[in-house]
Amino acid sequence: MGNRMEKPALSTPRVIAIDLLRGLAVMGMIMVAYAGGWDRRFTFLTHADWRGFAIADMIFPAFLFCAGAALPHALARRAGQGRTALVGHVLRRSAVLVALGVVLNLLPGFDFAHVRLPGILQRIGLCYAIVGTGCVLALRRDGLRVSVPVAASVALLAGYAALLLAWDAPGCGRACFDSMHALPAVVDRAVFGVPHLWPWGTTGAVVTFDPEGLVSTLGALVNVLFGVAASLLLMRSHKRATLTALAIAGVACLLAGFLLDPLVPMVKKLWTPSFALASGGFTLLSLLVLMRVVPPGQEAPAWTRPVLAFGTNATLAFVGITLIDTAMQLPLGAGSLHDLLAAWLAQAIPEARVASAAYSALLLLVLGAGLWQLFKRRIVIRI
Repeated sequence: MGNRMEKPALSTPRVIAIDLLRGLAVMGMIMVAYAGGWDRRFTFLTHADWRGFAIADMIFPAFLFCAGAALPHALARRAGQGRTALVGHVLRRSAVLVALGVVLNLLPGFDFAHVRLPGILQRIGLCYAIVGTGCVLALRRDGLRVSVPVAASVALLAGYAALLLAWDAPGCGRACFDSMHALPAVVDRAVFGVPHLWPWGTTGAVVTFDPEGLVSTLGALVNVLFGVAASLLLMRSHKRATLTALAIAGVACLLAGFLLDPLVPMVKKLWTPSFALASGGFTLLSLLVLMRVVPPGQEAPAWTRPVLAFGTNATLAFVGITLIDTAMQLPLGAGSLHDLLAAWLAQAIPEARVASAAYSALLLLVLGAGLWQLFKRRIVIRI
C-alpha cells in the first residue's frame, strides 16, 4: 500500500443523532457539574460516590463515544492525504485539546504550582491521539475495517482487567480498587504529584486520585473505539439488520458490565473495564433511540435544534461554560456571583433541589443563547 489513501466507496449521510447525543451530553454535563448547591441536588444529577452505576456517570462516556464516531468521517474527508498528513492532523488536534484543557485548569489565578494537569479535554485529546493514530495506521484501500476497533476494544478490556487484578497494592493486597491503593491512583500520584491532581479526588481529607488520570485512560479508550465501530457500521448501512446488530451489541455490553462487576468493580473514577462496557452499551442504546427520533438522511425536527446547537459546537460549549463558571466564582464582596444567585434562587424557590437545578438551568440558557446564534448562522468552531 502506498503512502496515499484512496477514498473508500462509502455512503456517508450525516447521522444527526450523533450530534443530538453530543448535545445532550453537553447539557447534562452543565446540569451535573455546575450546581447551585452541591449538598442540595436531585439524585439523578449526582455521580456515584465510588462504585456503582449512575446516570450522571454516563455523560463523559457519551463524549468519548461521539469523538470516536466522528473519526471515520474525518478520515474519509481526508482520504486523499497520505498517512503522515493524517497522523499529523490527528496529533495537532489532540495537542490543542490537551493544551486548552490545561489552560482552562489554570484559571483564574494561573497557579502553576497547583494546576491540575489531567482533565476532561486532556483525556479526550489523549484518547483521540491514540485511537486516531491507530485508525490511520490500520487504514486499507477499502477503508477501515470494523474488526479493527472491535479487536482493539477486546484487547484493552482484557489487558486492563488483568492489570488491575494482578496489582498487589502495598497495604491493601491484590486486586485493590479503593481510592488510595488502586493502581491508577498510585500511578497518578507518582507521575503528576499530588498538587497537580483533581483537588476533590480525596480519601478522607487527603488528595489521592484523579478521575481523568493516566492508567484509567485505558478504559476510556474502549468507549472511543465503540464509537468508531458503530460509526463504521452506520456509514455502510442504516438497514434494519445493522441497527438490530448494534442494539444486540449495546445490550450485550451493558449486561457484560454488570456481570463483570463482582470481579472487576464498576468504578467510573478508575474507568474500570466493567464501567467501560456498561457505559459503552448504554451510550450505544441511547444513540439508537435518538436515531429513531431523527433517522439518518432526514431533517431534524425543530424541537431538537436547541440541542443540536450544543452538539455542533461541543468544544466551544465546554470552554464557554468553564469561562462563565470561572467568572461566577470570582470573589465579590463577602461571596461571589454564584453565591448571590444561588442564595436568591433558594429564597425564591422553596424546594432546595429545584433551586439548585434552576441555577444550572440558568447557566444553560445563557450559554445556549450564544450557541444558538452560531447554530442559526451555521458557524461551527472546529479545532
